[in-house]
Amino acid sequence: METLLNVTNLSVSFTTGSNTQQVTSEVSFSVQKGETIGIVGESGSGKSVTARSIMGLLAPNAYVHPESNIVFMGKNLLNMTERKMQEIRGKDIGMIFQDPMTSLNPTMTVGSQITETLLFHEKLSKKEAEAQAKDIMRHVGITDVDVRYKQYAHEFSGGMRQRMMIALALVCKPALLIADEPTTALDVTIQAQILDLLKEVQEKFGTAIILITHDFGVVANMCDQVLVMKNGQVVETGETKDVFQHPKETYTKMLLAAIPNLHKEKTAQQKKKLAEIHSGKREKLLEISHLEKHFPLGKTGLLKAVDDISFAIYEGETLGLVGESGSGKSTTGRTILRLHEATGGETLYKGFDLNHLSPKELKTMRKHMQIIFQDPYASLNPRMKIQDIIGEALDIHHLAKNKKKRNEKVAELLRLVGLDEIFAQRYPHEFSGGQRQRVGIARALAVDPAFIVLDEPLSALDASIQTQIVELLEELQEKLGLTYLFIAHDLAMVKQISDRVAVMYNGQIVELADAEELFSNPIHPYTKKLLSAIPVPDPVYETSKKMTSLVTDEKADFYPKNSVFKEVAAHHWVAQTAERE
Repeated sequence: METLLNVTNLSVSFTTGSNTQQVTSEVSFSVQKGETIGIVGESGSGKSVTARSIMGLLAPNAYVHPESNIVFMGKNLLNMTERKMQEIRGKDIGMIFQDPMTSLNPTMTVGSQITETLLFHEKLSKKEAEAQAKDIMRHVGITDVDVRYKQYAHEFSGGMRQRMMIALALVCKPALLIADEPTTALDVTIQAQILDLLKEVQEKFGTAIILITHDFGVVANMCDQVLVMKNGQVVETGETKDVFQHPKETYTKMLLAAIPNLHKEKTAQQKKKLAEIHSGKREKLLEISHLEKHFPLGKTGLLKAVDDISFAIYEGETLGLVGESGSGKSTTGRTILRLHEATGGETLYKGFDLNHLSPKELKTMRKHMQIIFQDPYASLNPRMKIQDIIGEALDIHHLAKNKKKRNEKVAELLRLVGLDEIFAQRYPHEFSGGQRQRVGIARALAVDPAFIVLDEPLSALDASIQTQIVELLEELQEKLGLTYLFIAHDLAMVKQISDRVAVMYNGQIVELADAEELFSNPIHPYTKKLLSAIPVPDPVYETSKKMTSLVTDEKADFYPKNSVFKEVAAHHWVAQTAERE
């Protein structure tokens, strides 16, 4: 095979004020034509800096050491002028960025962004560029392209925005595609579609791919070779199968061990908890009956985000709530807490109907119910020190008699979540993603709640950090007797942490069962679809697995009327409910 890209001794440093920090050190690897190479490692390992070095997109304070070489198609990119790099970017090397919302221009229609690339690199008329842009949009699975072409990024879902990023990267048929965490924030089914799309593109155009990710399931599904990076260095490299089956380095073994195991049995403690729930020994902490939350769409439309759902959450349990984006998971959690006002239905907390509490009563109730948000950076005030972010809740509920008691309580909470008390004087931007999430947990625990809604608390974190946070949540649950509603789209992690799991689709709960039962014996077609889409961190299995097509009509009915299945599912549902009652 012919070598397309050869990176040797890549070392990059960043200078901030008088401080200089080296972030990559002597990184070397090569990419052959049509090959997919995976670069894995935790946040801060140097993966994205390596990718941006290839693209010539490093920040102005970056310094590439003189011994570094990046040779692409026989030319050293580090010797290129900015004008020459502009000719290469988009045409010969395409890049898919991690966050499509911040990567797409919000002031331009998505169609004009694609045609802009074509007009810059190709000798085309505006009409020809528009035709090619619409063609690539169709190719990446965008429907109604004549309408979509004229829309803006905010009018697309997360999965559709990522498809647009792929279209933008592929429109000039580049020889090399760099995909930087292209599926991190996507649902498992959308992720499967995007990975299949990348494979299809690779087969059609012979494109080489550098896939940067921290998801070993994605690596097993996609990559021929894998590089493991730690602290800016390549610690292990080899064929994907060899690295998975015979990892040499301790760090690689640690990353692989951090992957949630779908086949891991529940502990004796978890089994005991489920037995107590089913036997009626555990009281219902929350009872939700016929809950509805509708949002108006213009003058005539109505979005039924939560559409007549009923379930209970028992004291001390973790109920997992899964489904794709737009299924109503987060809206359910927020409506239970009255962050959204319910359109209809009843939410009982220890017998009190939350939907009819006065503002004063609701403020008191908030002490008992808290939420931990998906993005720990966006949910922490960047202008406040950690001491005040956590202490604010203590002030609101008058839980600290004086400043000394307040500071002591904050220090105690930081220690509880595994952070040093000296961190109280720092600001959110001084923490890693995992540390920020721990601060979010400490803030939620400040008022001694009994019930916490965990809204996608792990989606932005590395696998090893996810494991640490899950262990912390389980430890706190055991120690403090907490009850969780765990909202997520990572089904493997949901199985690990949850006692029971509810599956949402189009605002409705279509299946609810014990975690092990749901994963080993799913009944609803939608649940089966979700489970089949999980990438397994085993390259041998992924190679042999024939994925069922997941590109379905958005209006597909997974609960057909008057079907034999509906009767069976309904019977199963009634039997399960009766057993739990």
